[in-house]
Amino acid sequence: MSWVVRLRRRARRITAFRAGLITIVLTTIAVYLAFGGSLPWQSSFQLRAVVTSANQLHSRTPVRIAGVDVGHVESIKRGPGRLATVTMDLQQRALPIHSDATLKVRPRIFLEGNFFIELQPGTPSAPAVGSGHLIPVSQTAIPVQLDQILDVLHRGTRENLVSLVHELAASLDHGGADAFRQSLHYWAPAFRNGAIAAQAARGEHAHDLSGSIAALERLAGTLARHRGSLESLISSLDVTLEALASRTGALAASLPELDGLLREARPAFAQLNALFPIARTFVAAARPGIRAAPATLEVANPLLAQLQGLLSSSELPELIEVGTPAIRTLARAEPHLRTILRLLLPVTECLRRDAVPMLKTPVQDPPHTTGDPPYRELLHAWVGLASESQNFTGDGPAVRYHAGFGDQTFLTGTIPAEGQQLVGITENKLLGSRPRFTNVQPPLKPHAPCAKQKRPNLHAETGPAEG
Repeated sequence: MSWVVRLRRRARRITAFRAGLITIVLTTIAVYLAFGGSLPWQSSFQLRAVVTSANQLHSRTPVRIAGVDVGHVESIKRGPGRLATVTMDLQQRALPIHSDATLKVRPRIFLEGNFFIELQPGTPSAPAVGSGHLIPVSQTAIPVQLDQILDVLHRGTRENLVSLVHELAASLDHGGADAFRQSLHYWAPAFRNGAIAAQAARGEHAHDLSGSIAALERLAGTLARHRGSLESLISSLDVTLEALASRTGALAASLPELDGLLREARPAFAQLNALFPIARTFVAAARPGIRAAPATLEVANPLLAQLQGLLSSSELPELIEVGTPAIRTLARAEPHLRTILRLLLPVTECLRRDAVPMLKTPVQDPPHTTGDPPYRELLHAWVGLASESQNFTGDGPAVRYHAGFGDQTFLTGTIPAEGQQLVGITENKLLGSRPRFTNVQPPLKPHAPCAKQKRPNLHAETGPAEG
């Protein structure tokens, strides 16, 4: 009973002020935790993002990944220009966040006024980011609101939209609906071909699509750097469209002819489908040349600049005046040139097909093979002859000869200039002769063009020694 008495005495000591203060503190803590407040010992991950508009976002807007709440918006500040910077407080289960993470502001319901942030953490191949990372505006998106749609529909736009609906209704009332119904059975092959085209657009290798996007980015950057040319292109397109608009009657008369054109085009399309595999092979073979084309075009730019100067209005008339006599002379000489070129064609074909390849192909004659083509061997021979015929003494040119001695006799073929054979002796055993003597005349057709003759064989073969 004594401890009950002590508790009652302590209870009497708590005043009404203390009880009210404890109640306020406990209520504040409960409300703070109920509305998502974090405890002081909990670590938080902050992620920032730049959006074009932070409309309808507030400090308690939820952040979701795959529909699961993983955090909330902590603060919203004005960003650069008319942009806004949103700071989010994420839980540990939202990690890791990668550098290619994307963010979208989405409505919770169909009607406006209730939004949440959908966060895509990024791909695992991208590096992970730390707390305080800023997602750029190029990786964020906001929903299109109804007032923005209404702002676009100005009076001119509304009138054009009404005209479009009226023209569409008129086209459907005057046979367009029947034509639309008749075209339904073409939809299946069109969708199938579209699926094939979409699959082909994905590429054959891992980075074909990303490479295409990178190339398009470079193209867009090039267009941005040449705004003057782009404006000229758009102006020319506007002139073309105005010309088409002024000839609506002729354009309307040409549309019925499209039916016959399409009937004639179907066989051509079938031939194109058969040609595509060959074209794909050709494109694969042409890629190295296309990669080398920019450097070649850069080399040709000075030539094009000179040609542009020659073809300018200040230079072209004088160039034509100077070149007219030469052009007239060439026109009179054309029949004779045709005859001359016809006579030169066998000679050039012989040089292209036989002489030039033979002079460029090294002679395989081991162990005496030098690896040099025959035209260089000929040049080396001229150098040797020049050295052989130089002056050795004051008496004039002299040639050195070396006589061999031994018990092995060898002889050469008949020398045309001397009309006889050369005979020598050596003490070393003859191993063979190169090239091998076959006693067979090479095939020669005197009345056949050189380009159709058999190409000489420069590969020497070793034959038995004859002595």
